[in-house]
Amino acid sequence: MQKNMIGMLLVSCLFTFSCEKNTLTADQTITTNQNKNILTVGTAAVSAAASVNTYSNTSAYISSGFSFLNPTQIDKNRQAIGGNAYTEVYGFNVPEENRIRGIRWNEDDETTSIWRPQGIAGFSRNGVRYLLVSWYAKDAAESKGSRISLIDISPSSGTYLTYRHILLVQPTLPTGTLDYTQYGSYAPLNVHAGGIAYFNGKIYLSSTSLGLRVFDLDKIIEVSSGTGTENKCGKDAGGNLYAFSYRYILPQIGYYKINDASPFSTVQVNYENNQLWTGQYYAGSADASIVPKIFGFPIDSSGELQNSGIQTVIPKNSLFASDHAHGIQGVFRKGNRTWLSCTGLPSESYGSTARLARYTDGDTNTVRYRWPYGAESLYLETQYGYLWSLTEFEPNAGANNGSQVNRCIFAVDFSKYE
Repeated sequence: MQKNMIGMLLVSCLFTFSCEKNTLTADQTITTNQNKNILTVGTAAVSAAASVNTYSNTSAYISSGFSFLNPTQIDKNRQAIGGNAYTEVYGFNVPEENRIRGIRWNEDDETTSIWRPQGIAGFSRNGVRYLLVSWYAKDAAESKGSRISLIDISPSSGTYLTYRHILLVQPTLPTGTLDYTQYGSYAPLNVHAGGIAYFNGKIYLSSTSLGLRVFDLDKIIEVSSGTGTENKCGKDAGGNLYAFSYRYILPQIGYYKINDASPFSTVQVNYENNQLWTGQYYAGSADASIVPKIFGFPIDSSGELQNSGIQTVIPKNSLFASDHAHGIQGVFRKGNRTWLSCTGLPSESYGSTARLARYTDGDTNTVRYRWPYGAESLYLETQYGYLWSLTEFEPNAGANNGSQVNRCIFAVDFSKYE
């Protein structure tokens, strides 16, 4: 996963450990260096630094002249692959008894090198279960910004395993020389889209240096698509909307600027549904003095982040320098425990350098489990006890997968990891 980190130094770190079946042996080294800004290191504590600015409403640009759509009204035009095909991707190492189900993208999406999936969330609407996956554009498509995929995962649904990509847009216009035609407003959202969370009809997208961007999932807009729209974006003088041939856009309605908690690599709603938790990604090779943290931001029933009671946890992981949990790609929080999807570890387990790590507040280490190569964010579908994640790399990407397909979405039995 490529993220723009500043101030990292490469260090050599090697740790040998054993893996029995599913759980990895944990190192018992205790780190005595304490972070002075946290009341109790390793325990969820009120943050002495992080704060949330007042919500910035950016929705004025969204014209009332358009008909807004909700997820049930979207024409899903792509077919995912079900069954056990997901277990065949490179580096998939979850023990068979822990697997629940999984999905492979269609061939175009599992091999594209100009888009990479990152975040995952989910919700139910009218009895249908959906997944949301966030992607960021890269290389030749970088100017297109970011998108989400809406996937029907209800076996009884008539559109089971079909999905649609929806382009994310914002009011702020890009600057500089563009390789496409940009009309007024409705511009691409150029963020890494490392994490996505769903709460009461809204989605929250992690924005690396800003905080969280907010979208209303009932404000999807159908736009002009097809031949001649591939290199156009925005609303022209005639009132026509374009989005690089995407049929649908989801406009940003606002954002939260969060202080002293960046970089924001992922976000998820906790089990109790009263906090949004974000995580900081620093590469596994980062300097030992860099201490990744996770933050819990209280959220009220209307979806508004609160600027009080913000919690901070510094998870430990003895596989990294100074026992800090580097390489955090995903977080999920329940009670006093945090589950971390970590990549870039200095050692391999069953074909993968990723781990699912379970950290209990106050402990000196994590309990670690096998986790697929290139794993990203986490989402718990609480009604079923499914812990979902996804892998990001296309063939010939990452360090090891060569020409093999790596991309999939998968769910495990959460009870096996508690």
